[in-house]
Amino acid sequence: MLITKVDFPECEYIHDKTKKQMIVLHHTVSSSGAYVDDWWKSDKGTSRVAVPFIVEKTGEIYQLFDPCYWAYHIGKGSTRDDNMHSIGIEIVNEGPLVEKNGQFFWNDGKNRYDGEVYTHPELWRGSKHYACYTDAQYKAVSELVLQLCAEFNIPRDIITSYAFAKKYFEHKGIVSHHNLRSDKSDVSIAFKLDKLV
Repeated sequence: MLITKVDFPECEYIHDKTKKQMIVLHHTVSSSGAYVDDWWKSDKGTSRVAVPFIVEKTGEIYQLFDPCYWAYHIGKGSTRDDNMHSIGIEIVNEGPLVEKNGQFFWNDGKNRYDGEVYTHPELWRGSKHYACYTDAQYKAVSELVLQLCAEFNIPRDIITSYAFAKKYFEHKGIVSHHNLRSDKSDVSIAFKLDKLV
């Protein structure tokens, strides 16, 4: 597994080494990790919202900062401690899709999507259609999760439910952002969580 360290401003994360108990899987709602990196940098350290890892569609892993440190990444409903004691991983993915005349669009219907589409039998978090994740991403995320669990003594216990519940804030292991927030769809229902078990 190759991890490429990128130049990321030190003002964008907090330099406190903290004990970790959870890994939180996110997706970017973009087609490139560079967009997310640029967006985080644009606030000049005022909000310190970031995660240490971004996984591109090719499976390339970029490390923005050492995961022993932390930044805010969970958002509404979370505490400082929730963010301090978790490691976020962003997976590049366009997220929910809108269908128009047989074509699919992401970013609330603004950008055309030409990749593989997962269609759920019923609405989930406001959509039936979601961008698929790549095999290379499954492999990279699995390897990264295993490494982080070993390094930080995090149990390899993954929540495979696509439901939200406040109890998941107490989980020691791997969760998705959608488990911690009812208004989030990352990682989406297109991500087969049992592939990481």
